[in-house]
Amino acid sequence: MGYLSPTLAVRDMKETIAFYKDVLGFKTGMMFPDANNPEYADLSKDDMVLMVIPAANCGLGGEEKLGAGVNFYLQIDGDIDDYYREVKGKGAQVIAGIKDEPFGIRDFTVEDINGYQLTFNQVVGKKCLSCGMPMSKAEEFGGGNPANVYCLHCANDDGSLKQYEEVYEGMIGFMMSTQNLDRPTAEKAAREYMDTMPAWQGR
Repeated sequence: MGYLSPTLAVRDMKETIAFYKDVLGFKTGMMFPDANNPEYADLSKDDMVLMVIPAANCGLGGEEKLGAGVNFYLQIDGDIDDYYREVKGKGAQVIAGIKDEPFGIRDFTVEDINGYQLTFNQVVGKKCLSCGMPMSKAEEFGGGNPANVYCLHCANDDGSLKQYEEVYEGMIGFMMSTQNLDRPTAEKAAREYMDTMPAWQGR
């Protein structure tokens, strides 16, 4: 699997590194040429990596706003409520408090000292092994049974898994309506996605 490591242009390298390390709990990696005068640094948390460089090196002047329209969505390990209390207690600027989203995610958003927004999130509940839908309420589980590994969309009334073609048709319709795809494109995307789901691997 590939990974993405964004590079952020920042005003003050040392202050930014200190913020990510001391407030958000990131670990420092390579700093070039050295820690006393860094022109590059990488910072990591739970296998996620951000890199920082001086804004001046990108031709950005002091009057230009950094971070406008940029939000990083970071799925963390550990307990998100503990982490929220930790970073808030260390003075992080929280711009969206911790909350449960209707799609099975619990998250909160902070803004770093440069204006970049970071939404830390964690999946709550289970995910359907057929389509990946998060399930936290009893009515979201197949047959209304919280022990079921399939969601209400992929399961029959008795909780058993529907036939592949029936689930496939539902996934096509979902992708067409939510992603504005035409039928042939949605068919291809749905098949490729379902091939990654545990219920259908090796089918």
